[in-house]
Amino acid sequence: MASTPEEDEMAQLLDLTKKKKKKKKAKPTAAGGADDKKSASSAPTVTDDEDASPSRIFQRAEIAADESLAGCVPDPSDRRASYTYPELLDRALDAIHANNPDLVDRERRSMKPPQIQKLGTKKSLWVNFQEVCTMIRRSHEHVFTFFMAELGTEGNIDGNHRLVIRGRYQPRQIEILLRKYILEYVTCQMCRSANTELTKDSVSRLHFCRCLECGSQRSVGAIRSGYHATSRADRRAARNKT
Repeated sequence: MASTPEEDEMAQLLDLTKKKKKKKKAKPTAAGGADDKKSASSAPTVTDDEDASPSRIFQRAEIAADESLAGCVPDPSDRRASYTYPELLDRALDAIHANNPDLVDRERRSMKPPQIQKLGTKKSLWVNFQEVCTMIRRSHEHVFTFFMAELGTEGNIDGNHRLVIRGRYQPRQIEILLRKYILEYVTCQMCRSANTELTKDSVSRLHFCRCLECGSQRSVGAIRSGYHATSRADRRAARNKT
């Protein structure tokens, strides 16, 4: 029985003994090469503006650096980023001192302690009162007002510019109050310098402490009366008034 053409075609498709032939790649012809050249010539060219872009410049710099370092031998003593924190801190301080010699040449001022002597049985005498006021650059009146308010007593300045205080006080007590005065009315809170001046604003009637080193300025509080214990004389004076 003869098979139909459709059955023969189906049999050829189901025959697994035959191997499929691989398709050969077409070799580029002369016309194809010409087409490739045309496509290459038709590719967009780099203009001068694009060549001068930052990315192009950076790429050229990297290429030049790589070419210059191609024949170099690495230095075994090159530490690169192996600095420690104390070394970096020392380098920073050296740079600051080199660029700011005023910070290095700043002198440390030493102040003499207050010299207190007994004057009779109920008074004390501050001998170097004028010298202390001159060293801290403050007026005698301002320092006198502060000490009288803090001690809660009375006093006066004699002809030799010595401070006479009513009451018996030890040098340690006067030194503590002097440190408090310097901290509040002399020392700069920004650079801790004692090279300051105290001025009074005529409009606001406030005192301002201006630093002559860093230029900072701050307002200082008014001098207020400290604690004053009521003595027998005060009670007697109060009874006499009534």
